[in-house]
Amino acid sequence: MEYLRFGMGNESLRWMNESLRWMNESLRWMNESLRWMNESLRWMNESLRWMNESLRWMNESLRWMNESLRWMNESLRWMNESLRWMNDSLRWMNDSLRWMLQLLNLPHLLWRSINLTM
Repeated sequence: MEYLRFGMGNESLRWMNESLRWMNESLRWMNESLRWMNESLRWMNESLRWMNESLRWMNESLRWMNESLRWMNESLRWMNESLRWMNDSLRWMNDSLRWMLQLLNLPHLLWRSINLTM
C-alpha cells in the first residue's frame, strides 16, 4: 500500500523484485567465485611454502657439497704437497745412490789409471 502512494504499481514492484533476485543471484555467484579464488590462493600459498622448503633443503645440500668440495680440494693440495716431497726424496736417494756407486767404482778407476801410467 505504501508503494502505491508513491506511484509504484504492481508491475514495477515485480520488476524491482526480479532485479533484486538477479542481483542476489549474481552476488551469490560472485561470493562462490571468491570462495574458489580464496581456495586456489590457499593452494598456491601451500605449494609456494613447499617450494620454499625444498629450496631451503637444496640450498643446505649445496652448502654441504661446497664444504665437502673444499675439504677435497684441501686434501688434494696436501696430497700434491706430499707427492712433491716424495719426488724430492726420491731424487735425493737417486743422487746419493749415484754418488755411492761412483765411490764404489773409485778404486777400480784408480787401479785403471795406475795401470795406464805404468
